[in-house]
Amino acid sequence: METLRFKKDDFQFIKEKYPQLYKIYKNPYEKNGIVYVPLPSYDIYEKYSDETVGCIGDSLNEAHSDLNEDGLRLEAAWDYADWSED
Repeated sequence: METLRFKKDDFQFIKEKYPQLYKIYKNPYEKNGIVYVPLPSYDIYEKYSDETVGCIGDSLNEAHSDLNEDGLRLEAAWDYADWSED
């Protein structure tokens, strides 16, 4: 586990819609339209994961059964960042 990889547009979306989450992602850098967020340790990964899942959970509708549009996009952005490879 070395880095998270966000699509540039998804990282901008996080910056605009979830500024509290954007602020915890330390030392991001862009390369070829991908924003990389280094993961120096598993503890940092857990912190990022917990905060992201919390924001996704906050995006549930009033019935707590479906995510709103922002929550769905954040979930997709995280899935891509967490699973994609160079």
